[in-house]
Amino acid sequence: MKVFINPGHAAGGNPDPGCVNTTEHLRECDIALTVGSLAGKFLEAAGCRVKLLQSHNLATESPAYPSVTGEANRWLADVFVSIHVNAGGGRGAESFCYWKYGAGGRLAACIQRQLVSAMQAIDNGYLDRDVKERKGLCVLRETYMPAALVELGFIDSEDVRLLKEHQEDMARAVARGVTDYLQESLEGIKN
Repeated sequence: MKVFINPGHAAGGNPDPGCVNTTEHLRECDIALTVGSLAGKFLEAAGCRVKLLQSHNLATESPAYPSVTGEANRWLADVFVSIHVNAGGGRGAESFCYWKYGAGGRLAACIQRQLVSAMQAIDNGYLDRDVKERKGLCVLRETYMPAALVELGFIDSEDVRLLKEHQEDMARAVARGVTDYLQESLEGIKN
């Protein structure tokens, strides 16, 4: 199975680092890249083919940079996962899909379930903010395969400790969520 991973925002933070916590010297683009890279390694160990692309060109708005959705579609990925970090003072994880009751919704639910379970084992204040539809998000709207966007936690709240110290645990949870989805999909085909 082919898994396309998009760590959110621009590579190296230029021109868009995403959310920033200046006190902790954290940037969303860096956390997303670390978690995405580690998740990719876990998925490769599970037998998946993985492609990772971090770019601020989500469709074709910045032609000088590789298009995230275009690359995923051309590669004929089986699933697409975009990894992000939230801001705004909340707590916990939330995942987004184009349509909650479709394949993307099932993918998002599998990732959400694994991420919340892993992080609540470390910090019981970590919240399950659920899976939500977001039809306006380019990476969900323009991809041809089941796609999910996951927000790992809030960079400006108590979640910052998890975002700093438990990136490998988050990556493992994202990878397990993807493999759960792939397994459920294969079992559905057999039945």
